[in-house]
Amino acid sequence: MAGIEKRIGRLPAMNGPPVHLPKFPDSGRSDECSTIDAMAEWLTLEQGLKATGLRIAPTRNGIPSPWSELCRALFRVKRIPFALIDARDPKRGLADLKATTGHETLPVLFSDSERPLASWLEQILFAERMASPPRLLPSHPRDRAVVIGFLAELCAEDGFGWNRRLLIVERLLTEPRHGERERGIGRYLADKYGYSRVTSSTAQRRCEEIVAAFVERHSAGGAFLYGDTLTALDLGWAAFAAVIQPLPEEVCPMNALWRDLYTWTPQQSSPETVGALLSHRERIYREWIGLPVDVR
Repeated sequence: MAGIEKRIGRLPAMNGPPVHLPKFPDSGRSDECSTIDAMAEWLTLEQGLKATGLRIAPTRNGIPSPWSELCRALFRVKRIPFALIDARDPKRGLADLKATTGHETLPVLFSDSERPLASWLEQILFAERMASPPRLLPSHPRDRAVVIGFLAELCAEDGFGWNRRLLIVERLLTEPRHGERERGIGRYLADKYGYSRVTSSTAQRRCEEIVAAFVERHSAGGAFLYGDTLTALDLGWAAFAAVIQPLPEEVCPMNALWRDLYTWTPQQSSPETVGALLSHRERIYREWIGLPVDVR
């Protein structure tokens, strides 16, 4: 159902090989799954700017952008309803969004009390200021700094998402099977995010290093990536793990091109440890964020 943040039930645990995700079984509803029903129809940008309440303009059209999925997850787990805005015009792209908000990247978070927020950190801090539980950042400054620091390794410029995007750009520009349309997307992204062949090896190294850091973090044990409760770090990893291996098609319908481009195998971390991190992603989606992922 396009444009609907649909409440569904918690799915039972899965078994199977550590890296290749098995099929998610069907399940009934559960109050433990904190998904939120948003408005039944997507708002246009014009409608969204005039609307009230919490609104999110995410990436859509079969692409589960990690930044967009993290932004939506913040409010799903807090059970805070939000509307969705389709901010990309078919002909003008994000020009109207830039003209009205100053931003030309997605997601953008709109509320009645704040200016439009396009920074992942601003979006997390905004969600944390809302009274609804659970808390997503630790209260102690030391612990808070660790969680935000690890999140920056995923979300920030030169982080995991940034560098995986550069590797995706390289594939769009260099793989012979891609046509002019795909190369045009690659050129657009290359200009926007500073791709060059020189940056490619650096991007590969950074991705490997960051995955290794999360493997070490996860290997410390515990049900969550930091501390004994859910934090924004678990949500961040769940969202950004998509650019290692997207969730299965039955729970995350994707554009076929982008499913292929998102898939990447780390070479410097063992399949078993990467598989354990992917299993953590699956559990966070099942028990907290909710499925399916709707990016249509």
